Amino acid sequence: MARMLIVDSFPVPRVGVVVTGRPEAADIRVGDGLWLNQGELRYHVFVRAIHHLCTRFIDSHVALAGVNTSLVLDGVPEGTELPGLWLSSE
Repeated sequence: MARMLIVDSFPVPRVGVVVTGRPEAADIRVGDGLWLNQGELRYHVFVRAIHHLCTRFIDSHVALAGVNTSLVLDGVPEGTELPGLWLSSE
């Protein structure tokens, strides 16, 4: 099961909602559907793009477990405070 604590988030014009963090336990891939967990609420979001924060030499379609990364997400409810929330594959 992939999980990622959202450390920071910001809107990027013409790109979308970007979140940063470090995936745990499993890799996250472009196209993956993840659950955004906000207390009792869960939202199904999708990974549209991945950008690596520390290196350019990692496959840009995979966020490796344990490596700092940023994800562009689709389906995030407008106005949601994302830092401190978890993304998970289950």
